[in-house]
Amino acid sequence: MRFCIWLLERLLRPEVSASVVGDLIEQRERGAFWIYAETLSALWNLHTRPHSGDGLVTTFLIDLRIAARLLRRSPAFAIVSVLTLGLAIGATTAIFSVIEPVLIRPLPYPQPERLVFVWERDRDGSRDNVGYATFRDFMNESRSIEYGAAIGDWQPTLSGEGRPERVSGDRVSWQYFRVLGVRPELGRDFLAEEDVPGQNQVVILSHGLWERRYGADRSIIGRTISINDNPLTVIGVMPASFDNVASPSAQVWRALGYANQPFACRTCHHLRMLARIRPEISLATATTELDQIHRRMEKAYPNEYASDGASIVTMQAEATREFRPALLALTAAVLLVLLIAVANVVNLQLARAVRREEEFAIRAALGARRSRLVGQLLTEGLLLALLGGAAGLVVARLSLPILIDRLPQALPRLSAIHLDLAALGTVTAIVLLLAIVMGLAPARGPVGDLGINLRSGRRLSGGRHHVTRAALVVGEVALATMLLVSAGLIARSLVRLLAVDVGFDPTHLLTLEINSAGANYRSDAPVFAYHDRVRDVVASLPGVTSVAVANQLPLAGNVDMYGVIDPDNIPSNPELVPSGDRYVVSGTYFSTMHIPILRGRNFTASETSDTTNRVALVSAALAQRLWPGANPIGKRIRLGGLKGLDRVVVGVAGNVRHRGLDATSTLQWYVPERQWAGADNQEVLIVRTAGDPSALAASVRKVVASIDPTQPIVKLATMDQIIGVSTAQRRLALVLFGAFAAAALLLAVAGIYGVLAGSVAERTREIGVRSALGATPRDIIGLVVGQGGRLSTIGLVLGVAGSFALTRYLRTFLFGVGPTDPTTFVGVVALLGFVTVAACLIPAMRASRVDPSRALRSE
Repeated sequence: MRFCIWLLERLLRPEVSASVVGDLIEQRERGAFWIYAETLSALWNLHTRPHSGDGLVTTFLIDLRIAARLLRRSPAFAIVSVLTLGLAIGATTAIFSVIEPVLIRPLPYPQPERLVFVWERDRDGSRDNVGYATFRDFMNESRSIEYGAAIGDWQPTLSGEGRPERVSGDRVSWQYFRVLGVRPELGRDFLAEEDVPGQNQVVILSHGLWERRYGADRSIIGRTISINDNPLTVIGVMPASFDNVASPSAQVWRALGYANQPFACRTCHHLRMLARIRPEISLATATTELDQIHRRMEKAYPNEYASDGASIVTMQAEATREFRPALLALTAAVLLVLLIAVANVVNLQLARAVRREEEFAIRAALGARRSRLVGQLLTEGLLLALLGGAAGLVVARLSLPILIDRLPQALPRLSAIHLDLAALGTVTAIVLLLAIVMGLAPARGPVGDLGINLRSGRRLSGGRHHVTRAALVVGEVALATMLLVSAGLIARSLVRLLAVDVGFDPTHLLTLEINSAGANYRSDAPVFAYHDRVRDVVASLPGVTSVAVANQLPLAGNVDMYGVIDPDNIPSNPELVPSGDRYVVSGTYFSTMHIPILRGRNFTASETSDTTNRVALVSAALAQRLWPGANPIGKRIRLGGLKGLDRVVVGVAGNVRHRGLDATSTLQWYVPERQWAGADNQEVLIVRTAGDPSALAASVRKVVASIDPTQPIVKLATMDQIIGVSTAQRRLALVLFGAFAAAALLLAVAGIYGVLAGSVAERTREIGVRSALGATPRDIIGLVVGQGGRLSTIGLVLGVAGSFALTRYLRTFLFGVGPTDPTTFVGVVALLGFVTVAACLIPAMRASRVDPSRALRSE
């Protein structure tokens, strides 16, 4: 209330402010909302001249009231301008709300610039995870690393309290949270003595998991919970604010406890290494040191490394590596839309300013200074920008949750995306910039030569405005071209991607993950019996035509690879042998997936149950890699390194896309389920149906759960949905770029139409003279269309040139087409040429109907 009284006493004349302030004090019990409303009402109805010393603020309020009155008198102009700005500002704010926490904001850790990932560098320049022995040597020998941690993926099953639940987690060495510089909110961190086999029976929970499954019970610390049917002790709970950028989906962490176990080797590249570099050490120095340490390891163990040194990358760069190009491209696209929207509103402002020249001339004749008139225009621009900004915030508030739902779940810092002060600051900056642009652009003409305007009664600034508006239209067409080319390239890429032969028939396939964890599944026999029981029960359901089990699924994000050796041609360094995707499958796998067997045969019934007659199938690509030009049937193959068992190749299967539709094709090999060394406790159940697979999802889940209710059922999805997830990023990009391009096209067409319509109105007398001198309607149409054609042609040329610069950032989205695909460029030019001609025809037809005698008399 004190602020309101101070403001009223400063802006109102004393006799007026005393009355208003008195009312506020007397009725202050009506509440703050009433006080603010009465204050705004008093300021809004201000009509006295400003008194000395307070002129700027009072003048601004008067100008603001006049601007509002003018907008009310032009509702069409106001609505179109506000909606145009609102949509553009809203889209910009929503995209910025994603960009700022992901690409701009520092990671939420102390001194995040010192956090790095350490990789082994393969001989082809690509990078690889590290083995535990390599990690251990890095930690023992490096002087650059202050803290370091090894991270391994973990998919535990929680049981004992409520329904069994499968969650994502990590197994980490004891310094993991020290590397990040964070501490548990409850309890404590891991200890060094807990990071050894047998002593690693401790876990730390995420805040969300603690609240959701354990009811935020603070007595959880020290309690034993059941994970994979093993009793593990909870020693800590992380804060709610903890943002786990290294593994965004992890909800529980267990001490790694590797030590000298068999899988703690140099050749087992399944661990990521995260480190904190010492403050006095530069990244370049740390990189050099770790590379030298790795090269010493290569010399000491020449048969255990296929890599060529080590490399490091900051955690910030690694977290955004996959998504940075796409997000930058989207940022560029939304900024282009914003520029087009501003250009369109400025065009409307310029056309409106031409009609107001006489008004400004009269005000100048009555004593208004040029600065006063410019101030009025700036105030009008500010009001329009404020209304557009308010509409933009509404658009951003409604669209951001939808956008977040469609963003890839692997996007780092997803939980930090929301409308915050940074987004509001961005909107404020945009509004102020727009206010200046929209105020100063029309001020160039209507406030100049005011006396001449009034004496002659002619509009002298129309020509200057026409040049400015023509330049704006050229810019709109150029920007629209860039967006249309980008959308066209993404659309063509998606079409090419969806046409890729995945190597199997994804239609009518339902998949789900079945688990067999706990005391009842300590040995292989009960695991295999459980898998057989699940297959038999599901196969008996009506509508099911075939059922299979496999350890992994194509295109589902699995990475499970083993080295493949030809025993008759063993290389000197076994680490240089090719690796293939490991598929441990039931005998019905190929018929269920509809993967063709190109040579040889499938597994026989005896081979799927016999562990002595060891056999394998290989993909056509693997057969060509190992035995180019030769018949692979009957050849021997050794899987899993030199110590692996030899198997006989009995068939060659067709190649399948395993990593992704756009990924480089990998090699695959297949063995019967019971012939692998140990049963997999996590398997994929694959069900082929006669009809819609989603219609059987509930029935399949129910019967599988009935077999063993203690086991969780996760990842229930059709194969088409899995493929859809793999293309989700491109689909989102297509939707966004398509929407931006459509908006840009409409705005560019509207701009061309507006400029030509204004030009026809200004040149009515000239057109009348031309008609009087013998010009035919066809000549007049050609004149107007030619004018619009020249503008669009210049815009197209500039837009095509700009597209070459923009589309190079779209390589992440492209597949099967280049960033300079000629078909796309030609199609966009043809589309824009067609719509611009259509936009020219309406004002051209209007010009052809101008009556020469009436046009001449009107002057």
